[in-house]
Amino acid sequence: MAVEQEPGSFQRVGALGEYYLRQEKWRESVSWLSKANALSGGDASIGYDLSFAFMQAGELENAKRQIEQMMSRSDSGRLHNLLGEIADRRADYLEAAKEYHRAAELDPSESNIFDLATFLLQHKKYVGFVDESIKFFRYGVAQYPRSSQMMVGLGVALYASEKYDEAVRVLCAAVDLDPTDRRPVEFLGRARKVSPELAVEVDKRLQDLAERYPDNAATTYYYAFSLWQRGGGEEGKNLSQIEELLHRAETRAPGWYEPHYQLGVLYESEKRYPDAIREMREAAKIEPEFAPAHFRLAILYGRTGDKAKAALESAAVQRIKNQDRKDDTGQNDAEKQENR
Repeated sequence: MAVEQEPGSFQRVGALGEYYLRQEKWRESVSWLSKANALSGGDASIGYDLSFAFMQAGELENAKRQIEQMMSRSDSGRLHNLLGEIADRRADYLEAAKEYHRAAELDPSESNIFDLATFLLQHKKYVGFVDESIKFFRYGVAQYPRSSQMMVGLGVALYASEKYDEAVRVLCAAVDLDPTDRRPVEFLGRARKVSPELAVEVDKRLQDLAERYPDNAATTYYYAFSLWQRGGGEEGKNLSQIEELLHRAETRAPGWYEPHYQLGVLYESEKRYPDAIREMREAAKIEPEFAPAHFRLAILYGRTGDKAKAALESAAVQRIKNQDRKDDTGQNDAEKQENR
């Protein structure tokens, strides 16, 4: 091995550490990058990668210590950004916010602004964090107007603060920036549900987007869903169009469970039980923890006389509910610990 032939070459030792880093073998990477860092006398690139490897390996104090040593020689936004991620993993969210903010001050790059705004949005329970998130997303959109992720972030932040009208406009603009991105359309669909006064406007936007971007599975699906909610379900309107749109969404995104589920709902409403079962089974296969698919399968099997399969699906629903309760309990315990 080249490293064994030249054990004193920090470039070769570092290259091996980089190899393990790319393979996500964090412990091995830490071992070799630590040697390379010592041999190099503090090479900035190796030191940064060592800090990252420490963090990924769960050695958060070592990661923090390594960055602080580097910052004593040269400060940078990149180092503060990584310190922010380390503080986030340590659940020190106020410290993380400070570090992400400092990173964006030193280097107002698209990634640093996005990381700061996203972190604030993810921890919106802290007073003022959502408003600050919106402020930085607005700044990011102004600085990087062609950034799809920044526009989506602003739309989601506005949605989180219940500014649905502006959120709809921003999310539509995000679709125009990147028609392949499903996220803005998903939030448009959610905005329709929570804001009845915006429902008509959102429906028009979804129809327009579906017509302009026929290959976008999300725009097609949510337009079909809006038609269903506008009378397709209760009144049986536009069922052929809805079915065609859902089939198109399935074709464009075969690994997405929601079009299969909604098509199953449509078939169930028409008493096409074998077709409904097929679509619900596919939805449950793609997303095994999606309880509504199992619940409807239990009903469908009951209606078709297959009591054994109905019982299995009912058991799956109960298992998922029990797991959800367990997860909620664990999350609440963690929040109590954080607030002590």
